[in-house]
Amino acid sequence: MIKLTEITEDNWLEVAALSVNDRQKKFLAPPIGIIARAYVYRDCNAKVRVIQNDDEIVGVAMVREFTDEPLGYELQQFMIDKRYQRHGYGTEALKLILGELRSEGHYDHVEVCVKMDDAEAIRLYNKIGFVDSGYIDEDVPDSYNLIYRFEADNDKHGAGAIKIFDVSEPAERQSITRLILEALPEWFGIHESREEYIRESASQAFFAAYDGEKTIGFLCLKETGKETVELCVMGVLKDYHRKGVGRKLFEAAREKAKRSGYSFMQVKTVQMGRYADYDATNRFYLSLGFKEFEVFPTLWDEWNPCQVYVMSL
Repeated sequence: MIKLTEITEDNWLEVAALSVNDRQKKFLAPPIGIIARAYVYRDCNAKVRVIQNDDEIVGVAMVREFTDEPLGYELQQFMIDKRYQRHGYGTEALKLILGELRSEGHYDHVEVCVKMDDAEAIRLYNKIGFVDSGYIDEDVPDSYNLIYRFEADNDKHGAGAIKIFDVSEPAERQSITRLILEALPEWFGIHESREEYIRESASQAFFAAYDGEKTIGFLCLKETGKETVELCVMGVLKDYHRKGVGRKLFEAAREKAKRSGYSFMQVKTVQMGRYADYDATNRFYLSLGFKEFEVFPTLWDEWNPCQVYVMSL
């Protein structure tokens, strides 16, 4: 049975001998480095948790507290030895760690920084209920900031309860598009543009997000060339921002685009640095893996230079 124990003078050498496979080494500090980090962050109440299966040490984790805003916990390091992976130990250990932090009750959430190409770790954290916060740290622009909330966000909405559906009925597509866009005037306040999105959504590949029976977001894809599809329009209700809904919509759309034989996806938005709301949109697209392609200063108008992002499928 998986359990968490303290690091001691009797077990630290065994912890230090843990290792991961070569591919994972670029994502994690070695165990001795994890132990050292806990010492460095001792003023942040850092602690090392040894992960055991009965009496056998199988992994190690390190948690600390943020001392500046926003206050919370950070899972700094989490590893399972390569000999014990794919047995469910990581899932069980992570649940135990979250349970301990929830019981402490100092903060309402836990954050973890994960490299964008560490697919195994991302799957594990998503499975537990971590969602993308949408924040990109300038010091680690190749990493996601994932967040797990102890209270209503994980229990009621924004995590595992969200479902994505491929909608085929044209009238339903338009109804969903109107519902969401009219609730987002900061991004879709121009009547003519909003009505055009609604009208065109009837004939586009369309994905909708639901929290139970409630429609909370959608995404449309439009073919712009034989090899290219465009993320034409996307909207998520503000109460569900930074809870991973947009990422789930995008992942469903990307998979369909791949299966349909497209080679590239593009998306357009207002250039970074113009408006705070659109800056958040830019950071979100970059976090998905889009790359800057070109800016068209007057494609829309001089106040809204058009930034084009692209990605290979």
